[in-house]
Amino acid sequence: MIRSILIAATLLLSAPVLAQTAASAETAAPNAAFAPWKASYSLTRGPLTLGHAEFELTAGETEGCHVYRYDAKPVGLARLFIGQLHETSEFCVRDGEIRTQRFEFRRDDEPEDNFVLHFDWEALTVTGPGDKERQIPEDAMDRLAIQLAVRDLLVRHPETLPTEPRNFTMIEDDRIKTYTMQVKGREVVKTPAGELDAIRVERVKAASKTTIFWLAPVLVSIPLLLEHRNTDSVYLSIALRTRLDATPLTTSESAHHARGS
Repeated sequence: MIRSILIAATLLLSAPVLAQTAASAETAAPNAAFAPWKASYSLTRGPLTLGHAEFELTAGETEGCHVYRYDAKPVGLARLFIGQLHETSEFCVRDGEIRTQRFEFRRDDEPEDNFVLHFDWEALTVTGPGDKERQIPEDAMDRLAIQLAVRDLLVRHPETLPTEPRNFTMIEDDRIKTYTMQVKGREVVKTPAGELDAIRVERVKAASKTTIFWLAPVLVSIPLLLEHRNTDSVYLSIALRTRLDATPLTTSESAHHARGS
């Protein structure tokens, strides 16, 4: 159970609304969606803290390429059930499209679960465990890169949020999944980092299960808060603790941003 929750933290924070990038905004200048940043998060279930996680975006060795990392560390009793998790997406932005080059998943305590995906965009294939090759659609991404595609879109079009449900395609180690997400509007939410104005997005799925997450425009639309709900109860919460690449927001500064004053 705890293993699934910690792994789901990556998927849920990386499962945003649209599989498209901002390719339609051809006249837009390069934006801050791909600027380096780093932030830490708390993973909780009710009153229990299960672990802490960090996301970090850095520049790659080639111009227009980047590396996005996710590291999760269980705390307390959770350490009895799972080791640290590490995920890395190496991608490039070409003609406004995010193209994953390599994706890696590692789990310290069970290396048999580790896998690497290599993407070939000329052949539209991905090679995974056992050198198994699969065909992929043109809009396919790994679960970390999808998050950045949505941030890019929101940064470029902050005043014209799409409200229609959208599908996106995510490549896993042995399967291809399609998710439907929808922007629901703007709200002020509370996190350990303070109160912030945010964009609310929901996953469209069974009525009894809902995934809701919020992105903060004032923080260049980095993930702010996520809740995975069963019926009316919050099953899992993932909340921003602090930016690690800048001076952390204080409560007063966060409230100031939320009020737009």
